Amino acid sequence: MARGGRQVNGSGVNVAGCAGCTGDCCRKYKVGVTTGDMRRLAEGTALHPEEFITLLEDDSGFRLEPDGPTLDLYLVRRKETGGCGFLMEIALGKARCGVYAHRPLVCSNFPTTLERGAVGIRQDTVCGPDSWNLAAMELTTYRRDLESNRVAWADHRHLVRKWNAAVKADKQERSPRELYDFLLDPTGTG
Repeated sequence: MARGGRQVNGSGVNVAGCAGCTGDCCRKYKVGVTTGDMRRLAEGTALHPEEFITLLEDDSGFRLEPDGPTLDLYLVRRKETGGCGFLMEIALGKARCGVYAHRPLVCSNFPTTLERGAVGIRQDTVCGPDSWNLAAMELTTYRRDLESNRVAWADHRHLVRKWNAAVKADKQERSPRELYDFLLDPTGTG
């Protein structure tokens, strides 16, 4: 499967770790997303971010009020299952991502981490680090995508600073809808 002309993680041999997936990662983790992730999901699903994003307090996020708390973007969770709003229950004890081709970078890079240039398996995965085999994974693809994720978060933080400066300068409270519309604008001008 490709996204933007590149191979997507989780295809081919990488899917082995997810073959018996029960969706625990989609139920137990709060999924923080970048602006790029939000845009990709909005475009791929034809949904407005109000339908799949929630704003949660975070140390370095967006402000809706000049001196208010900082908030960042997280995927909405279903009250009845506790899972990501895009998690599809396909059979008893089996679940899959309903937006796989458009999923956030953090999801496509799961369960990997990049430390000192080396791809590794996160030790805190709910499925357990033994569910994954580095020898069977496309490490070059993961390394590239983990680096892309770093760049995406840098771009996201740039938009956080730009938005917060505008809120502070205007001295007016903004709505979540105004924030989402600003972030959906590819020029970053709102």
